[in-house]
Amino acid sequence: MKKIKVLQRIVDVGVVAVVRAESEEEALNIAKACIEGGISAIEITFTVPGADKVIASLKKTFSSDELIVGAGTVLDSETARIAILNGAEYIVSPAFDLETAKLCNRYQVPYMAGCMTITEIIHAMEAGCDIIKIFPGNAFGPS
Repeated sequence: MKKIKVLQRIVDVGVVAVVRAESEEEALNIAKACIEGGISAIEITFTVPGADKVIASLKKTFSSDELIVGAGTVLDSETARIAILNGAEYIVSPAFDLETAKLCNRYQVPYMAGCMTITEIIHAMEAGCDIIKIFPGNAFGPS
């Protein structure tokens, strides 16, 4: 049930702000500005130095009504677990990883994997991926 509630909240918000920054402080400032501006679904990418600390800080600062925070650019199950243990409510990755899917299913955390081929999409679906994104998007969209 937890997964469904998180996914429904993301749908209700209607947009997810993806935060990329050069430092923890910059990421926190960007995330806070998004929340103050009315975007309560935030994805902290693991390209941000100390992304796990940023997620933990946001979870301590904002209530669950004010914020739904996820981790992006998650490349493996170890990083996904670190993110989840620091409060990430969903995991986003640029590619499908079976071990990450299993881990997210175990913790009942939505997993949104990037896929490019039909075969990748089928594998992700069979592993219980909650959302599959076409990645990279520009490979199939307007140039």
